[in-house]
Amino acid sequence: MESSSRMSMFERFTRHDWSARSRLDVPQLHIKSKRISDGGGDHSLFSRQREFMNLILSPMVGHFGYDGASSLSSRSSRSPSKFRASTETLTPTKPDKLNWDRDVLLKLSDSVRASLRRDKIPGPDADELSVFLDAAWRYEEQRRYPVLDFKTIEYAHLDKLLAELLEFAETLKAGPGQATTTATITTVEDALPSRFRIDVINAESLSRIWRKRFRDQYFMIDQHRREALVTGGRLTEASFNDPLAYNRSTKTDDPISELEGNLQFEAGDWWLNIACAWHDGIVDSSLEIPTKGRYGTTALPLLTGQEDIVGANMYKYSREGKATDMHIPLISQVGRQIRVLRGYQLKSLLAPEAGVRYDGLFTIKQYGSKLNEKTGVHRLELLLERVVGQKKSLDSVRKVPRPSQLDDWHSFTKLEGDRIKVLHGEATYLWWVIKLHEEKADREEWKRTQRFKASYSQ
Repeated sequence: MESSSRMSMFERFTRHDWSARSRLDVPQLHIKSKRISDGGGDHSLFSRQREFMNLILSPMVGHFGYDGASSLSSRSSRSPSKFRASTETLTPTKPDKLNWDRDVLLKLSDSVRASLRRDKIPGPDADELSVFLDAAWRYEEQRRYPVLDFKTIEYAHLDKLLAELLEFAETLKAGPGQATTTATITTVEDALPSRFRIDVINAESLSRIWRKRFRDQYFMIDQHRREALVTGGRLTEASFNDPLAYNRSTKTDDPISELEGNLQFEAGDWWLNIACAWHDGIVDSSLEIPTKGRYGTTALPLLTGQEDIVGANMYKYSREGKATDMHIPLISQVGRQIRVLRGYQLKSLLAPEAGVRYDGLFTIKQYGSKLNEKTGVHRLELLLERVVGQKKSLDSVRKVPRPSQLDDWHSFTKLEGDRIKVLHGEATYLWWVIKLHEEKADREEWKRTQRFKASYSQ
């Protein structure tokens, strides 16, 4: 009964927007087609997009499958920017010829969004993106094949993909270091490389069509995602307390062996917080202490403190506090392999951008603890070495959390903020928001300093 009442309270937070202005009050947007100049005349952007493809692209026919096989060819050797220019025409393919699987689309969305944020280009999946956008636009426009429903768009975060593509295009049109104003924007043709220009046109068309097709449902898609976090996502079975906890008990007589237990998790697994990791069994406590998880493997969450890179696969972790914070049980683990989890509040170049991430197996090479007699503060130092030969490299692991996971993180912080606002008042909520921003600024300043030191020593 207690769990049920807590759950109902948690779900109520997801079904209401506690901000000053409800999402239901958002007015209906009336979006007009942008006008572009072409040979001295004004023409509608959307009515002209097929003409752009005929003028810019060659009549070469290309087909693409999401399994990685591609017959696209005849790429131009000249590229107006670091985008790859393309000369193939994207001929529509019937839906059964393309892979519209939700997980495949989510992977594509994450890949492109991550490349736009990190490298300022669509990245290695630019071809897949172009074919998908063109096919999706054609099927929506012709209304012959209902290939994308709302659940697929929500699950694969396709709305976020379109929004970031359009935002990135506006940045390119404004120019580096310039604000996006009508004075700096010329035309779509002059501002963007040819291939990416077609992608932007299709993205804008799809965004317009989906807004018209789904209406309020599309504008409230983030609220749907928050509800999904609670009812069937990462916060399932959560009781909305402070700190966030789960209604579960860890099995102590689980017959699964340590080897089988290791197969339950792989480097790169990610959670919203340590309580979620505890719920899944990789650790046996929601506190920042070393424990043995559900399958008997020692796990060490590095959520606070500081970590420095001291060599190839070698890392020195340090923290200060009371004697009880010195992870004394790790003395017996020196020379052994343990699981290491890193949290976003850790001052480390390896820390995830948000949440808690499992980074793989590490060997404890050294353990040290000493007391400052003047201040009475204890200091812990651990020397950790990442085990070589693991399935995922650390560079691959560091790409987590992916953009869709960061979307979940933003939904989670929105829920947490709503809870604080309702239960503790506006003043406490504002204090919480300021504290989050200050901590984030402090971590970013620390990382900039560390990168500067590393570049100076090279």
